Amino acid sequence: MSAAVQAAEAAPPTRRFLRLPSNPYAILVPAALILAWQLADLSRTDGFSMYPTLQGVVSCWLDWVFNTSGGQFFYSGTLWIDFIASMARVLGGLLLGSALAVALGLLALWVPLIDKLTDPIIQMLRPIPKTAFLPFAILLFGLGNGPALFITTYGVFLIVYVQVVMSIKLVPADLRNASRMLGASRRKVLTSVVLPAALPGICGGIRIGASYAWLILILAEMLAVQEGFGYVLWHAYEFMRMDVVVAAMLTIGVCGFLMDLAIVAIMRRHLSWAVDIAQANV
Repeated sequence: MSAAVQAAEAAPPTRRFLRLPSNPYAILVPAALILAWQLADLSRTDGFSMYPTLQGVVSCWLDWVFNTSGGQFFYSGTLWIDFIASMARVLGGLLLGSALAVALGLLALWVPLIDKLTDPIIQMLRPIPKTAFLPFAILLFGLGNGPALFITTYGVFLIVYVQVVMSIKLVPADLRNASRMLGASRRKVLTSVVLPAALPGICGGIRIGASYAWLILILAEMLAVQEGFGYVLWHAYEFMRMDVVVAAMLTIGVCGFLMDLAIVAIMRRHLSWAVDIAQANV
């Protein structure tokens, strides 16, 4: 056996950064649903003429991407513009909301009085629909990116903040006490003991916040902006283009799914010491 072969066998297996789920049902179930949809199209009656067919959804999606109709419809050839607009707002809201949540959560642990003051307010705000603040956001920022980004950031902040506080409080007190007994300062305990122990839970909250960001953003885009998936979805509904509505829904679902895969991949890469938690539900 040559030295090159021995080196290849001894080398550790490479790890892909973005890995598709190994669950076979991730492919089988969507394929079964598509097949059922096609069979339903073949047996449909005139009473179901308003329901979009699979062929119709694929056709309008291709027009949305490649402008196959020559600009005949409001959505023709605009998918990449809508994708960039929606993705920028989602990522902006997710990053801003998560950063604020982590910072305030750590500050609440450092100064317990802050937790006592903010927790009642957070608990009162959580049940209120986030889009209820959209009219005020439009008055404050005007139409455009401002209100959509504000509502998305606000919604992500509430979701992630609760997870941050819970993850920090669930860190065993014995772990903190042992660190202090070994001479660690209060700041060292926070940054080197509490934060790493709570990080898997915090990342799980960010993962939930990402899906929630899409939900809030789509609702905001329906009213406050002139481009994006939410705008296309609502505009299509006003024209009773249910095929475009379904195409937009499926596109949003795929984008959310890919974003979730990316977040899990980042967790797997940077939380190697907690790999079982990082790979949860994957």
